[in-house]
Amino acid sequence: MTEVVFTPKGKRLRKFLRIELHIMGTTLKACLLSILEDLIEEELVKFKFQLTNIDLAEGYNHVPRGTLQQANAVKLADLLIQYYGEEYSNTVTQQVLKAINQRSLAEKLCQSMEKVGSSTGKSTKKTNKRKQETEAGPDEDKIKQKIPKKLRNLFNTKKNVDESTSYPRDLQPSSDKEVTVKNQYFPQLLKRLNLEDYYPKKMNKVDSFLINKTSFLSIQPRDEKELPYHFLEKLLVLDCHLRYLVYRSNIDTISSVSQTLTTTESESKLSTFEDFFIIKEAYSTTIQTCIHPMDIQMVIFHCADDFTRQYILTKLSICQFALPLLVPNPFNSQIEFPLWSLKQVRRSWKEVEKIGWEKKIRSYDNQLISWQPMHIVSFIRIGKFVSTSKSQILNSLLSKGKHDNFFHHHFREGNKSCLLMEGIVEICWFCPGGRAQDRFENCIAFTNLHGNAETHEKQVKFLHEVSSVTVILLSMSDIEKMNNSILHEFWNSPKPLVCLFENVENIMDENSAHKVRIGIKNLNKVELAEKMTATLTRLLKKSSSPCSLSNCANIARKYKFIIDEEQRDCQEAGRKADFIVDLLKKVKLSQIKQKLLPLQGQLWHDWCKKDKELYQLREKGYRSIDQYKNEIEKEKQKIRCEQYHNVINLNDLMRSLIENLQSHPETHTELYFLQGLSMLIDQLTMKDLEKLHQRYRFLLTQVQAEKQKQSKIDSFRHWEAELEDVSKEISDSTLGIEHLLREVGQVYEALEEASSQTNALFLSLPQMAADLMISGAPIELMDGDASYVPLKWVSAVLDKVSEKLGDKRVFVLSVLGLQNSGKSTLLNAMFGLQFSLSAGKCTRGAYMQLLKVEELLREQLGFDFVLVVDSEGLQAAPEFINKAQNEENELATFVIGLGNLILINIFEKNLSKIQDILQIVVHAFLRMKQLNISPRCLFVHQNIEEIIDTNQSMERRRWLQERLDKMALDAARYEQCSDVCQFSDVIKFDVKTHIHYVAHLWEGHPPMAPPNPCYSQNVQQLKSRILKHAKEECRGSILKISELKVRIRDLWKALLNENFIFRFRNTQEVLAMHKLENIYSRWSWELRSYMLDLQNQLIKQIQDEEVVEFQRSSVENLVVEKHETIRQEIEKYFREDKDRDILAQWKGKIEDGWKNLKEELIVETMRKCEAIISGKKMQALLNEQKVKFEHKLLEKIRVIAKFPNSKEFHDNELRDMFNKVWSENSSILLPPAVPFAKDPDIEIELENILLEHFKQHPNIVNKIRYRDTRKTFSINYSKHVITSQKFQVYGPLMKESDKDIINKTTAQIMEMVKEIIHKREQQNEGYSASYFHEILWVIHTETEAASQRGTFMLTTRYKLELALELFQEAANHFKKMHIAFKKANNPVLNLETKKEEFFTNFKLSYKNCQNIG
Repeated sequence: MTEVVFTPKGKRLRKFLRIELHIMGTTLKACLLSILEDLIEEELVKFKFQLTNIDLAEGYNHVPRGTLQQANAVKLADLLIQYYGEEYSNTVTQQVLKAINQRSLAEKLCQSMEKVGSSTGKSTKKTNKRKQETEAGPDEDKIKQKIPKKLRNLFNTKKNVDESTSYPRDLQPSSDKEVTVKNQYFPQLLKRLNLEDYYPKKMNKVDSFLINKTSFLSIQPRDEKELPYHFLEKLLVLDCHLRYLVYRSNIDTISSVSQTLTTTESESKLSTFEDFFIIKEAYSTTIQTCIHPMDIQMVIFHCADDFTRQYILTKLSICQFALPLLVPNPFNSQIEFPLWSLKQVRRSWKEVEKIGWEKKIRSYDNQLISWQPMHIVSFIRIGKFVSTSKSQILNSLLSKGKHDNFFHHHFREGNKSCLLMEGIVEICWFCPGGRAQDRFENCIAFTNLHGNAETHEKQVKFLHEVSSVTVILLSMSDIEKMNNSILHEFWNSPKPLVCLFENVENIMDENSAHKVRIGIKNLNKVELAEKMTATLTRLLKKSSSPCSLSNCANIARKYKFIIDEEQRDCQEAGRKADFIVDLLKKVKLSQIKQKLLPLQGQLWHDWCKKDKELYQLREKGYRSIDQYKNEIEKEKQKIRCEQYHNVINLNDLMRSLIENLQSHPETHTELYFLQGLSMLIDQLTMKDLEKLHQRYRFLLTQVQAEKQKQSKIDSFRHWEAELEDVSKEISDSTLGIEHLLREVGQVYEALEEASSQTNALFLSLPQMAADLMISGAPIELMDGDASYVPLKWVSAVLDKVSEKLGDKRVFVLSVLGLQNSGKSTLLNAMFGLQFSLSAGKCTRGAYMQLLKVEELLREQLGFDFVLVVDSEGLQAAPEFINKAQNEENELATFVIGLGNLILINIFEKNLSKIQDILQIVVHAFLRMKQLNISPRCLFVHQNIEEIIDTNQSMERRRWLQERLDKMALDAARYEQCSDVCQFSDVIKFDVKTHIHYVAHLWEGHPPMAPPNPCYSQNVQQLKSRILKHAKEECRGSILKISELKVRIRDLWKALLNENFIFRFRNTQEVLAMHKLENIYSRWSWELRSYMLDLQNQLIKQIQDEEVVEFQRSSVENLVVEKHETIRQEIEKYFREDKDRDILAQWKGKIEDGWKNLKEELIVETMRKCEAIISGKKMQALLNEQKVKFEHKLLEKIRVIAKFPNSKEFHDNELRDMFNKVWSENSSILLPPAVPFAKDPDIEIELENILLEHFKQHPNIVNKIRYRDTRKTFSINYSKHVITSQKFQVYGPLMKESDKDIINKTTAQIMEMVKEIIHKREQQNEGYSASYFHEILWVIHTETEAASQRGTFMLTTRYKLELALELFQEAANHFKKMHIAFKKANNPVLNLETKKEEFFTNFKLSYKNCQNIG
């Protein structure tokens, strides 16, 4: 035989034939595998057993039992072919199937093998024919003429397996070939997308949220392997263009290859008229290799674990895309019903309810859609040659064609065919908005079966059973070729049916009760949508009861679909969650926290108040700092002991919760448990909270109406009281996973502080929370209800995170914004974070969540993780949060202080409210210099697009810069910080790069509006910008986890020490209060000075015996004129000052303080005058009784001297004898009842006066507490002096003249204070607290006068440190003055001073008597 010489095209043919034969063998194996995988585990065991017992044809041996026992379905198919060959393995398999009563599978296998054989026969004949043609002769020219034609014929029927096959939409693989196609192409897709390591279900949420170069650089995919990352990134930012994601390089390459081929062949072939106009089939064939976006989606879906699937489907739902409801397995004929994956999908809508003639709109907010019963309308196609798209019809119904909810074959780019969508059922919901334009008044689920329904029997039967209405799309031209059994089944069913005939027009069965035919030929989209709307509305009114997805699961089980929530881990977690919820149901919702979560209730809140009071001493009263702190520590310990008692007797709820969270960490059962429990708790609380919110809104309306009417106070207070009660009930009834985990933290804190024993429970709790944090769950950083950071718990959790991950570098991104400004939505779009855990509630307190950085990107960025800290919305609605001003300011300062970068979220242009809080934050940072905090901020304006006009944009930015700079400068002036001239000196800010605009979230009107493409683009740009700023961050400011723990502790301690600035709303309030306190200080000293002079006059009158008795009314009459004069000044100030609107909030407090000051001074004056009068009276009485007392003593001596045998007494014996006589007879010198005034504690009064006067000074408590350890006062020019003009530090460069003024002023103040002390000592009027105020007034007036003479200003720190020294020195003198005054005017003490005098006289009298005797 002559050897045939193959041309390059001939070699290609030979390679193709070899591949084709390989496919045939693979197809036979696939048929066996498909049948075997239809067997459940028990049936597969029977199959293996029977396989070893059947009679075999001669020459064949049984497969060894040991080999069979270990074989799965894939291995078993290989063994059958290996032992029995391709043909006989078919016979053996059928024989075994019949033996185990699986005749239906045996018949199916037989039919499949017949088709495979038929296909193989045809292929063999063609191969033989080609072989004959190839071997016909050695003439190479003859071969060149024949081979290209045969190649073209071959390529019309089959394609190379190395290329992505493109099927026409209506010629998708049939059910018998479907498994083959999927087996053939799914592994290729996995490989091309580089997802082989993730299949099956190995991609977790940490992988999905990974910060990689895609999120950092915002680049287009450069390789097919990057497509999954780009898809997930687009999904993350809600970019609906993910449906058009392709790898464009392939298209360009194909186009260039195709163009080259066409050019080459056209030169040689297109030489005649026929060649040009009669297009041959080969030329219409294109080789398309780009991967369809829906294939990308489904490959990721198959690779994703259950939690990632939930995330993906939730995001797709927000994008208004249809979600997979029934998903065929890519390797076998099993169908999955992903109920668990759908359970986190939430939707909102408004339905119109008719009550008689009235229509009422009912709102469904943020509902878990899987629990909601609703009508299901299913669309299917019967026939292969239907050209109309079901998906486009559905899109017209759902969104009026403005958005592609369902993907369809009119794909705009690249490969128009999907390999993995065949047989998939998708679901999408129409959610009405309560508007007249809505197509339907109620929420309806629409499902769409992809592919020909004839080949997907199980899906069709399932849909028929769950649907309220079925819509069938078919063509009359294909009716004879159809499987009429399906149509008969629908025809015989009582359920409503709509048939759309694509090549028929002008038929419409409007009067039919359940069966409707519509001819859609020549109908445009609008006309068809209107007809469908009217038909479905009519049929749904008469259809059966609605069905929820959870109910659909029962039908799915009937058809042996795989339900993802029925896997063992999920089922076990579900049972545990049900047990927890059963315990919760036994208690009234509003009492659950009190009874079942007691540790985070009143005990924890009381502990937090005590701990804060430990630093701020607001209720110190008449106790020393050390004494008061010791009392607080004891009370804190007592509370912890009560908590510890509850831990020892842990209730069933918390015991069960902790046990469940500690079990099976390797299978993530605890994540299933938390997720399931969260949904169940939402269902438990939803209805009650909805009613409470409705009640609250009604009461709020009533209160506002009463205010406008200016109703009587009693009526108004009634509504306000009820409103307050409902608000509290809302807070008590709000329950979520975060509250359960908060209780776990309190269990740890109680064990850590109150128990000396380290048990297993104590050690395991932080590890449990750390595992959750590493897996991507948010962990509470600040308790939103108590407004407190549980430091011990947070530190322990971070320690465990560091142990598990290593002490990694962490970039902290903090987020701050007003409530309802879109902050949490923005975080979810950027990073996939979901901090709002409770249904219907906003984020409370602050939460932290870890995001992993891709390994390759870590060195480039300079950190390993991003820690996002989200906080509750500031200035929240009262029914959600009732926070004091200081708590909001503390929260904002804490969140900003933690961050390397702070995202300040602003709705539109409204900067005013957030600016107030920023001012207080700036004040706080200036007061906490020791922490060295200098974060960077980025302003995000939501719901507003960036202005293209450069001039207008720059003007807006310049205006913002000026406002921020003025704000910072005002704060710096008040805080006397000399190194701050602009906002960026405190918080780093560049007006050119640190402002970002984000468009409106929705494109249209919710609830059916898809996300705005501009929003997604802006979010992606923002994310990229954040990471670029992070990259620019100084490496020294990036903390490790262990360092972050210390930063949290130090920052929170500093916030607790801050007792002043957080009370105010903004700098304007701070300055107004500062001015008010200065002038009030002058008023109070004016009254004190007047009272000291009055007191001096009265004492002089008493000593001169001009006044014998004093009445309180007489003193009040002397004070009333002065007091009233100053009171009128106060009234005028509050009435006429430019800040009168701000000052109004403090008017009541000032007026009460003024009254109390008057009372205090009158009482002190009365006490001193009465003491002096009493002393004079007692002195006169003492002088009068002195002679009698001395006579008694003399009589006693004479008796002793005359006593027979009396001996001579020594001094000690005489003293004992005298003391006895003294105690028996001294009472005659005193009146029956003498009032004893309580001695003032001068040290305590010193502390209280300094605390009140310098309360605005940072860390004032510790400065006063440790005043004894301070060095002697000396001037520190860098800290005590600043310029009053340029606001710059002089330091060592100060002029000698200014130094001289400062030194002289300091010396003069010290000298004046000494003179004051000496003067008061000379007056001998005892001690008065006003003496300390007098020293403060001297310091104030002299420093102000010095500042007027020079070009400098003496700081508050100078005044405080000087006052501390002068007060301490003065206190020692005041103590001596008080003792002297007391001795002089207290009869008892005065009499005690005379005791020695009396004893001396007693002793002399005794000796005289002895001498006389």
